[in-house]
Amino acid sequence: MRNFRVGYLSNTAIALAIVASMEGAAQPMLEEVIVTATKRAESMQDVPIAISMMSGDKISQQDIQSLEDLAVYMPNVHIAEGGAGDQVFIRGVGSGINYGFEQSVGTFVDGIYFGRGQASRTAFLDVERVEVLKGPQSTLFGKNTVAGAINITTRRPGDEFEGVIEGSLEPEFDGWSTTLTLSGPITDTFGARLVVKREESDGYMDNSFTGDTERTMEDTVGRLVLGWAPTDSLDVLFKYENGKSESEGRQDLVSIATEFATQRYQVADPDFQAGFGYDKSAKNIGGIRPDTNYHDSDWDIFTLTVEYMFGDHSIKSVTGYVDYQFDNYLDSDYGPLEFLGRGRDETHKQFTQEFLLSSPTGETFEYLAGLYYQDEELSHDRYTDAILSAAGIGTGSLDASGLGQFDQDSSTWSAFTQLTWNLGDSFRLIGGLRYSDDEKEMTKDAFVTDPFTETSNTGLAGIYDAVLNFSTDHFMNSQGATVCSGVAYICTSYPDFDNKRSEDHVTGDVTLQWDATDDVMTYFKVGNGYKAGGFDEANGRGLIDAQEYEDETVVTYEIGAKMTMLDGRARMNVAAFYSEFEDLQVSAFDGNAGFIVGNAAESEVQGVELDGSIAITESFTFVASVAYLNAEYANFGDAACNEPQVQVFIADGGTRAGCTQNLSGKPLQFSPDWSAHTALDYATQLGDSLALRASIDLMYSDSYEVANDLDPAVAQGSYTKVNARIALANIDDVWSIAVLGKNLTDEKTSTWGNDVPLASQGFSETYFQHIDAPRSYELQVRYSF
Repeated sequence: MRNFRVGYLSNTAIALAIVASMEGAAQPMLEEVIVTATKRAESMQDVPIAISMMSGDKISQQDIQSLEDLAVYMPNVHIAEGGAGDQVFIRGVGSGINYGFEQSVGTFVDGIYFGRGQASRTAFLDVERVEVLKGPQSTLFGKNTVAGAINITTRRPGDEFEGVIEGSLEPEFDGWSTTLTLSGPITDTFGARLVVKREESDGYMDNSFTGDTERTMEDTVGRLVLGWAPTDSLDVLFKYENGKSESEGRQDLVSIATEFATQRYQVADPDFQAGFGYDKSAKNIGGIRPDTNYHDSDWDIFTLTVEYMFGDHSIKSVTGYVDYQFDNYLDSDYGPLEFLGRGRDETHKQFTQEFLLSSPTGETFEYLAGLYYQDEELSHDRYTDAILSAAGIGTGSLDASGLGQFDQDSSTWSAFTQLTWNLGDSFRLIGGLRYSDDEKEMTKDAFVTDPFTETSNTGLAGIYDAVLNFSTDHFMNSQGATVCSGVAYICTSYPDFDNKRSEDHVTGDVTLQWDATDDVMTYFKVGNGYKAGGFDEANGRGLIDAQEYEDETVVTYEIGAKMTMLDGRARMNVAAFYSEFEDLQVSAFDGNAGFIVGNAAESEVQGVELDGSIAITESFTFVASVAYLNAEYANFGDAACNEPQVQVFIADGGTRAGCTQNLSGKPLQFSPDWSAHTALDYATQLGDSLALRASIDLMYSDSYEVANDLDPAVAQGSYTKVNARIALANIDDVWSIAVLGKNLTDEKTSTWGNDVPLASQGFSETYFQHIDAPRSYELQVRYSF
């Protein structure tokens, strides 16, 4: 670690020395970076928020297809697929795997909130820029932004006609993509932009048991944007997007297996061996169910933005409707035995409406005021097939399926305002306040059936509850709750169970901003935020006291500075932060078949982030960002044990269900001490008609914990990844051809890992992991007309 930090800082110092030595040379300039983190278009150097930003051009050049791909370039940001869901973390804070959870990081696309984790999988299409706002953003962005917000802006129609065809070819994974863009004015006041993209890939995992390559993916997405500006005062923008994503297989494998578990796997595949690489041996249950993993999703997004100027004021209306569905069936034993599979079907519909009133800027007092409303309908069905006889557990009499349904209706409304008092030319005081009201109502059923049917089997249900500790039949609705347990299948009613919850919050922030010089802005900010509480979708045991979890809150202090140096040739931004979280929502695997959801007492997150850019010459630009993070539980004395701890506890006479550990003082998930990204870009003209562009990106991460129970078996070690690109284009940028290399150091890294289910049935201390892509090369072509 020490060598990395010294090397990184030395490289930065060398770059600064080069710039300083060239004071007499021609003066290159960095382009101004415009962001909308404050709901106004402003220079990033004027915004008192820690922001990481990536332009649409960089996204296209690096073939970044999703937020998961983007996160690799941003220190203190982790976005990846988990075992049963998607995870978005900033500064070590995020939401665990539970389909009842909302996210700790809010994702906004053109002003529309995407609250479900699936938003991280949506393919990037025609993106203008992505802003990652770090720390709570409760005033302007609302609930579920306790860790930060991701603000995505897509492109709109331009004033001139634009036609672009782009394509890429990745031979290692048999991948290709093509994109068509048509944009321009139709009349003096009306314009349109149409973008259609198709992408396919065969993946990078070789499944020796089935002979398949995984994961194969086929994505098709299209977007139509219509812009109308009938007067200088009125601007109307309509956007419709439709997408479909289909995948088969998965990038997971059994990475660690005990001798006993290996012998069981080898009953199905004599050549089975656990290991962390790109070869796997796995098969899903098959027969009535698919014999391979699959995940299909499709979505429709409608957005209508209307902005009207009256005098120097503006009022904006942003209306959004999101309708998405997904269905999947995943191999939950992760090996070739074909005995555990889980499928999910989810439908999510969301309507949002925001009104925003903005005052003119440059006055003594400036303000923003808004109203927000959101309505959601969530329907989530899951089915779990446990063909235990395929794993040598029983002779078939214990084979069963489990059905579950979770429906939830929720609504949120809030009012907010932000006031800026310009105390003088150099000082300003910014205060924000937001009142929010959230309501949720759910129904939930879960019961055991005969295999692959919907026929309830109470005899099997009693065994799965009392003997296997796998699931418990239960039913929850507005009439109360019923839980049926034990081999005798005794049902207990809970008429006082409440399937509704309501909460309200007052959140906000205060910022003191000081322009120390014309080129140096400093700020101090204190703010709070919350993530809504809710109901546990994954509560397979029907635990009444654990069905509902409480809201999570945070108070954050941040001090920072944004500096423009060397007459516009360099920028450097720094932020130091300290956050205290109360009732942190956590989800930990119980080692058997489910997750335990609850609220950790306290956690503390602190660190420093530094980023900068230097135009060394007209041809060379150097970019760097580095982060130090210390994120740990301050008080979490009853966390779930990891599997090695369970085995010790049982050997001492305890039970699996009774084992707890004290995580106080231990690190949070996905919180490396150090992480960094550096890039060197080069551009020059070749003769009168050609241009050469090249770039190299280095991404570094310290080691970090992956599993919530901090099991060391699946922790990720430190790594450095390198991407590089070289492109040749004509001087007018009509055409270009480029070669992109990713992960040139061929690092093997994991985004997720945990225990293989049914530890109590012989799979103790056996683990699966998700593995990232190996080294790859891609050919990119682009033609404009």
